[in-house]
Amino acid sequence: MSVNKITIQHLDITCKCMEELRKSDMTENIAIRHLELLANMYAKVLVLGKASPDHADEYSLWSKAAIQAKIDNSDKKYGQYLRVEHGIPRRKFARFVFEAYQNNMLTQEWMDNHCLKLWKVAVLTHEEDMRLNRIAKQNFDTPEARWAAAGIEF
Repeated sequence: MSVNKITIQHLDITCKCMEELRKSDMTENIAIRHLELLANMYAKVLVLGKASPDHADEYSLWSKAAIQAKIDNSDKKYGQYLRVEHGIPRRKFARFVFEAYQNNMLTQEWMDNHCLKLWKVAVLTHEEDMRLNRIAKQNFDTPEARWAAAGIEF
């Protein structure tokens, strides 16, 4: 196993750190950042087998509009018209992990199930991303429900 593969022990330590930072009056915005990163890396290794920086070609779930945009913009870099989008935002995903930690439920079985159920990543257009931003304050149980609410078709 790679020394860089994120384990439940790493997530547990990170949750403890977050808990201590919050007790010292640090805002959640800062305190949760390491947990966001490590929880996302754990999920990406589980689902894709690697934790490299996101690139659109790594993902098989592309919206219909993103597929068309790729055809229409073949001379441009992806970042000019596409984005990689986490169906459950990384912050919310990390909050679920922290809640499991607080409830003594953060185990490999729980984390693996959590990742396989909720860690979905799609390639979208910038316009679709703006539609998601308009519904950002709403809560959705699944990535699919969130994307559907923004009118994103796959």
